[in-house]
Amino acid sequence: MWFIFCGEGRAQEVLPIGLWSQPQALSPALVGLVEGKGRVCFTQQFRRVTTLANFSSVWAGVEVPFMLKELPAGIGGFFLSDVAGGWRTTRFAVSLAYEAPLGSRARYDHLRGGFTAALVNRSIEPTELYFEDQFDGLTFSRPTAEAFPRTTLWHADYGIGLLYYRTQKVPGNVEIAPFLGFSATRLNRPSVGFLVRQSDRLSLLWSGHGGARLFTRTPLQFIGSFVFNRANQSSWIGASLLMEFVIYEDGYWHTRSVGSILAGASLRAGDQYALMAGFTLQKGLAAGLAYSLLTRRTTTPTAFGGIQFMMHYQIGYRYKERGVVYPFPIF
Repeated sequence: MWFIFCGEGRAQEVLPIGLWSQPQALSPALVGLVEGKGRVCFTQQFRRVTTLANFSSVWAGVEVPFMLKELPAGIGGFFLSDVAGGWRTTRFAVSLAYEAPLGSRARYDHLRGGFTAALVNRSIEPTELYFEDQFDGLTFSRPTAEAFPRTTLWHADYGIGLLYYRTQKVPGNVEIAPFLGFSATRLNRPSVGFLVRQSDRLSLLWSGHGGARLFTRTPLQFIGSFVFNRANQSSWIGASLLMEFVIYEDGYWHTRSVGSILAGASLRAGDQYALMAGFTLQKGLAAGLAYSLLTRRTTTPTAFGGIQFMMHYQIGYRYKERGVVYPFPIF
């Protein structure tokens, strides 16, 4: 099935373990790439941070493809709620993608651009925060007396994305369909900070992603992918390898798919790896589960890194013998 990278981006930019489970969060150029009339995505992640603190994140998105001047386009939006101890991030984003004309000879090659605009709320709950900074004569054990001048702030966030991908030519042939893209968010460098006289501008977050799907003459398909993120002086890279076993109607290979079984693993360098499994049904419902293990343990007593549930529901899928088959991972 899928292999995915783990964790959250730097500068408090939260990403799911299975990055492709919320394609809009990865790049706005991916919105609307659906083999039907629309798609709904839901992802819930629990991640261990320290012995006492955990991340609890929820993504919910919807996207619809449409034609704009005879070229494919897509529009969508997603919602993120991330809670870690006394810190909360809430994000509302709308994305638009449009495919560039490449000519009749580029039937299977596609170039797509996208733009996203988001409204982000960051807030703290002082009662959930504890600082041992009050000396009682023996130890620093009293609750903090610090008062925050404000506990919530809003800011806008704008981003762009560019994507190249190739679709399958002939079902049943051995083919490699690659994809490669990049995205940049926080283009407006929003200022954040809970101190009245001090705020910091967030640095740009750059992301490169790519990979390829290998179609074989059997029901097996393989998908490899990578993601590289860079923000300020911090960066991380993840890689994945997926396997999908497709089940065909009446047992005739490379005809109408009635479902598939997926399994895989991913690695985020120097941090963690994840094991995943899932299924698809009638090109409509897709569900999966990811379990991550930490490779570098400094703040947790066990190697348990988190768990994530992922679900897609595609609306209005219609089988076509020469239909568009996208190369991207499902999760």
